[in-house]
Amino acid sequence: MCSSSTQALRKRSIVLAMIANCSVLFGQSALNEPIPVPQPETPPAETNNSKAAATPFSQGSDESKKALESVLESIELVKMELSELRSSIESATEVEKEELTAQVQELTARKDALQSDFESIATGVDPVDYEGSLTQEFLLSDEIDALLEPIIGELKELTKKPREIEQLRSQLYDWERRYQTTEEALNNLDDFKPENISEEVLAAIQTTRETWQSRRKQAENRIQAISFQLEQAQETQPSILETIRSGLRSFYRSRGRNFLLCIFAFFGTLFALRFLYKQVNRHFPWNRKKSRPFYLRLIDVGFNLFSFIGAIIAAILTLYATGDWVLMGLAIIILLGVALAAKNALPKFYDQGRLLLNLGEIREGERVVYQGVPWKVERLSFYTILRNEELRGGMIRLPVNQLSGLVSRPIAEEGEIWFPCREGDWVNLSDEGLGRVIMQTPEYVQLVKLGGAKIAIPATDFIGKSPVNLSQGFRVSTTFGVDYQHQEICTTEIPEKMWAFITKGLVSLVPEREYLLSLKVELSAAGASSLDYAIIADFDGAMASKYQVIIRALQGFAVDCCNENGWIIPFTQITLHNAYEESHPTPTPTPEKTPKLP
Repeated sequence: MCSSSTQALRKRSIVLAMIANCSVLFGQSALNEPIPVPQPETPPAETNNSKAAATPFSQGSDESKKALESVLESIELVKMELSELRSSIESATEVEKEELTAQVQELTARKDALQSDFESIATGVDPVDYEGSLTQEFLLSDEIDALLEPIIGELKELTKKPREIEQLRSQLYDWERRYQTTEEALNNLDDFKPENISEEVLAAIQTTRETWQSRRKQAENRIQAISFQLEQAQETQPSILETIRSGLRSFYRSRGRNFLLCIFAFFGTLFALRFLYKQVNRHFPWNRKKSRPFYLRLIDVGFNLFSFIGAIIAAILTLYATGDWVLMGLAIIILLGVALAAKNALPKFYDQGRLLLNLGEIREGERVVYQGVPWKVERLSFYTILRNEELRGGMIRLPVNQLSGLVSRPIAEEGEIWFPCREGDWVNLSDEGLGRVIMQTPEYVQLVKLGGAKIAIPATDFIGKSPVNLSQGFRVSTTFGVDYQHQEICTTEIPEKMWAFITKGLVSLVPEREYLLSLKVELSAAGASSLDYAIIADFDGAMASKYQVIIRALQGFAVDCCNENGWIIPFTQITLHNAYEESHPTPTPTPEKTPKLP
């Protein structure tokens, strides 16, 4: 009787579930989960009203009255079923009582849900909104569990097969250990000999032996069953390659598509907002100003932050729209981690914010030295632009975090040097000698020396060598000596004739007369053994390639001038004079040798 009544109750439960689902279509609360039973097919006449049925009904309308009557009828049917179940519990067995009690609890919960739906349809207000503020309590642990539940479920589903195999292996190990224990126990029981033991003890030992034999048999059966299950699981387990392939295929069909949409929404929103800001910024008059005011910098920083935050919101909304709670939970966890990490970097962000607002140690439009090379701060933003027009490729884009430790200064109105030379200039280095600059970049300066040899010097080292730039004009000076016997004409005739002779020689050496800017021949010093003359010549930078030739030519022209005029060129002489007369010893006469007689 109880079984037949139970079947009847189950049929009624299905009918009530269908009625309850119909009540959901007429506006029940979204907080009450619908019972997962097949929905009845919608007639063609009601298809056009499906959108209207999803919207809330106005109180007093025909739709709301029909919904109230349907829900009330459902409540009455549930009450009738509850009364029948409670009467059946009294005459049921213990096993049936447990099943009927569970059904009573389920129907009671359903009746409460229907009652809540009736109130919601009748009043147009969800009862949870009234009771939630008093009964609901916010627990962070529960919210985190609800957020992590879909992620953990996905991870459990991915590792389901390996965990099953590992669980079977663990069970097999435990039952093998138990089997060994039963073998050891039975061997110990076999050691008892019946000669010296009473019958009561033998009977107890026999009972114990039967118990352990039963345990051994149970262990054997479990070992065989688990071994078979383990073999079946290992045979059905796909290879790592197949697992990865199927995982990627499944990810692409579900998560992968949502992930691509999320990435597209993030970067699409970010680039669209930045492009819009650039277009607006281009057509406004503040862009024509040489220096950007503070309010414009503030707008720039605020809009960059807004575009980044807007891109994040767009990505989260995309995951919300696709209903992918796993990726959405991961995204929220990542954002929380980034927020916690950013809390420790607030002082750093503060310093960078001051730089972006042009309130820090580096200011836009000023001069700064970066890696030993001077630069002009052309634009100060999240990616600062440094520029040096004297260098090939002289533009560097630096993130704002690499500007810490640098200090800028205002640029001088005139005479500011951005690099010691330009490409094509001739420079003279103390250790490398004369060379022409054929390329200079922010990293290296390449020189070609006389004869064709090329050398590359790091830009910072090149500046540290203090190169002498000859292409802007240079001076050549040398010293030449004349003997003291020409002392009478040393300040008049000799400088005049030597100046005229050297000028004539230099004019023949340079392509144009204008390249020789000036020439001086002056008595510089009366030396120890000669009268020394300083020969000083200034040249245009076009003669820089002949710098060393000119130095040698000045000495040659001076020698030719002396030869032409008969002037003696002295050389260094050292004469030793003794202040005391040296005494010479008297030589002793030596006897003459007499020839020997034959």
